[in-house]
Amino acid sequence: MKEPILKAVAMPPRLFWAPALPAAINLGLQFCFLIICLGLTSINPLWFVISIVSVHIVIVILGVKEPHLSNMTKSRGYKIPFKCKTIYRHKGSRFAS
Repeated sequence: MKEPILKAVAMPPRLFWAPALPAAINLGLQFCFLIICLGLTSINPLWFVISIVSVHIVIVILGVKEPHLSNMTKSRGYKIPFKCKTIYRHKGSRFAS
């Protein structure tokens, strides 16, 4: 029963030997950039394949050093500012004491 949970924690998902989220972000950004550049110029798409593969190799190397790179990327969310309203008048926001 514990095996699937331990396996998911020990080995995060991968996409072509790289951590899944950084690899998906790379492919999404590279394909968008490819489509935009093909629309604006008449550049050979083979250069973008070389770029996609080279950046993916860098992500694979970083993924070998840190296998939980996807979770680290997900954890870098925006921090919601903490505001506290009290019934006492004072400058700024703080807890009532």
